[in-house]
Amino acid sequence: MTQARFAKLVDLARTTDSEKRRDLLREVTSLFFETSANRSERETALFDDVLKLVAAEMQDEVLSELSHRFADANDAPAGLMQDLASRSFEVAGPVLRRSRSLSEAVLLHVVNNQSQQHIKAVAQRENVSESLSDAIVRRGDDHALDALIRNSTAKMSRAGMETAVDRARKNSMLHEGVVHRKDMHLDLLNEMYFVVEARLRDQIMERNASVDPATLDAALAKARARVSKTAGDLSAEAKNAMTFIQSKRSSGELSARMLVSLYREAKQMHFLYGLAELTQVDPQTVSDLVERKDLDGIAMICRAANIERPLFVTLAVLIGGGDDAMTRAEEFGKMYNSVPVEAAQRAIRFFKVRQSAEGKAA
Repeated sequence: MTQARFAKLVDLARTTDSEKRRDLLREVTSLFFETSANRSERETALFDDVLKLVAAEMQDEVLSELSHRFADANDAPAGLMQDLASRSFEVAGPVLRRSRSLSEAVLLHVVNNQSQQHIKAVAQRENVSESLSDAIVRRGDDHALDALIRNSTAKMSRAGMETAVDRARKNSMLHEGVVHRKDMHLDLLNEMYFVVEARLRDQIMERNASVDPATLDAALAKARARVSKTAGDLSAEAKNAMTFIQSKRSSGELSARMLVSLYREAKQMHFLYGLAELTQVDPQTVSDLVERKDLDGIAMICRAANIERPLFVTLAVLIGGGDDAMTRAEEFGKMYNSVPVEAAQRAIRFFKVRQSAEGKAA
């Protein structure tokens, strides 16, 4: 290559004829890849200048082709890649997902200023840094967050994972990614236990069973710290219900039979706090289980608290509702028996932590 040849290409780049510019773009692109093995840094910089100049006014269709061509090039011109990364998603997508020529600063700028499609593409890159992940968690919607969580090469901070779990509690689309993420902190993973479906619960139980007591205790300590920061003020109704339940507990009157009576009397808040007190699971988790009519989850907490099988069946019939609830009593009994007591007690240790913290906050 000679400086004269580059000068000629620069002159051609200034033409206003769109067809000539398109032909020139293809010629310069082909020349760039042909010279990869023996090109100097200066020549690479000249290529960058010419390519940016020629590409500046091209249609997205042409730029999309260019983006696909350069996305996997180890020596792709940094300036051109930066320009393409801020274009429409049709153009930017391949570069954002794959180009190694984009700097951290450029990627952060894209996450902070471009569309959710752009953010999701960045989340799918290999080896996303922790600071970039934090920006994606902060600015991205749940589709972008899901892509980040499922990206096993992305590094995520503890704060980023906490936010992901908080959002996953409200959106089932995020459940699988959170549970399958291998570096998800154990305490955060267990927060998802009563939120996810049965097959994902089984996977959480398997991970719990595989950790040693010291690791489990460390995770419980983190759960205590997190809950102490998030336990909020109780409403007047909730405080009244808690006071009532605690008085019944002190007098020895609190029992599963009383819960049945409270439910039948439509004292919902009292029922929820009573079930939370008996099972030592936080009221919010209990409320979520009852609202979703999650009888598998309710069987788990009742089994762990040694609530008798007939009383669980009665509660399941009441909570399950519907015309066929009574006919399913035998099914509910089998559901209760299928839960191993030891596994149930191990799983709800994290929720006892939350219950304790909420009691102190009150």
